[in-house]
Amino acid sequence: MIDSREKAPYSFTNLPARASGRGKGLVVPVETKLLYAGDYSIVGEEISIACERKSLEDLFSTLGQNRARFEREIDRLQGYQVAAVVIEASWQEICRPRETRGEGWRSKLSPRSVWATIFSWSQKYPNVHWWTAGSRRLGEVMTFEILERFWREHGR
Repeated sequence: MIDSREKAPYSFTNLPARASGRGKGLVVPVETKLLYAGDYSIVGEEISIACERKSLEDLFSTLGQNRARFEREIDRLQGYQVAAVVIEASWQEICRPRETRGEGWRSKLSPRSVWATIFSWSQKYPNVHWWTAGSRRLGEVMTFEILERFWREHGR
């Protein structure tokens, strides 16, 4: 399930199949719906599991200009059985000095502030896991794996 406010949703197509998939890429049916928290969940499990997707620029923007709103969302996710923030960047990219990010980079937030917030909130909200993916595609695969693992263990 994809949150209806998600601006750049994953398609969940051509995902790597498990051995039982006989080498074919998986195609996952999706629904769009307003979610209470997060960007991705499982139909019928919307208050049990959620994944929040963040591009690198969105991470900096959210922790800067929209920090209070985002922390309220993290606080809501804290009550979920499984909750994750999947960042479409590596730690190296997150920590790269802003003066090396190029002309299009708008955030004035320091990488150190972002790093410190992630570590602080990881301790303040221990049920919310932070995953760095390194790329959008790997973020999509990781989000699917988190959701699939939950379904395999708790699905009906």
